[in-house]
Amino acid sequence: MTEKLKVRATSKLILEAALPLYHSTLQQQYINAIDFSETNRFFYELKRRYPQIIEIVLLRKFGIRHFINERMNAHPVQQAIILGAGLDPLSLYLLENYPQLWKIIEVDNGDIAEKKAIYDRILPQQTLIHFAPCDITDTPLLRSFLAHSGYAPGQPAIIVFEGIIHYIPSSAFLDVMQLFRTPGHHNQVMLDYCLAGEDVPLACRPLHEGVLDILAANLPAPLKVYSRRQINAFLQELHAASVEREPLHLTEKKRGLKPIQFKADGEGIIELLNFYI
Repeated sequence: MTEKLKVRATSKLILEAALPLYHSTLQQQYINAIDFSETNRFFYELKRRYPQIIEIVLLRKFGIRHFINERMNAHPVQQAIILGAGLDPLSLYLLENYPQLWKIIEVDNGDIAEKKAIYDRILPQQTLIHFAPCDITDTPLLRSFLAHSGYAPGQPAIIVFEGIIHYIPSSAFLDVMQLFRTPGHHNQVMLDYCLAGEDVPLACRPLHEGVLDILAANLPAPLKVYSRRQINAFLQELHAASVEREPLHLTEKKRGLKPIQFKADGEGIIELLNFYI
């Protein structure tokens, strides 16, 4: 019997929240290789006090996939780069749904060897997905790993930056994005960011502040939050084009489930963003 991979409480929360999206055969095989028994007080306390966090994580992942679907249907894309890939099986979803992709590169510095081992068990013959064990904030090393993995700067790419910007300095985010800038803006970046309180409606601030407080007490550092004004400044510095900001209530409408939990801009702690560089 193959031993399952135990995951940390934060990873467990994210994977469990997104389970409704993991319905294909390959993704189910991957999830079945994960041991969800590990837990702690933080995991239960967050879900008990703020059950909305499950919907927020699910909508974040659904929103990123929806952006991908829109891009793949509208434009030819040959490669996908998943930065800070974590344990999410997004590359399996890409593999199953977009045969035109000839390269998928997952970048992370935690659990990536264990994740690769699971992929090798369920897809022993696949050659499309490449793994780069790298801290994404080490941009010289990241550049080297991307080249080694076959990233082609001259070809259109999707750059997935989900769940990352709130853990790293803004300067590191900008440095990473510089690696993917192109003269013709043919790379599309998809990410989420945690809203600063000034952009959150007063009625929603208890949820917003409460979740951030619990996370700050249980993570090595508080999550970084950004106002829309700050995000716009980053986009200007990157000379981003075709910018689309998506508040979570719009993502929820796209998902089409009822009852609706988020009804206005600023509700739901995070917002999604995609742009071309």
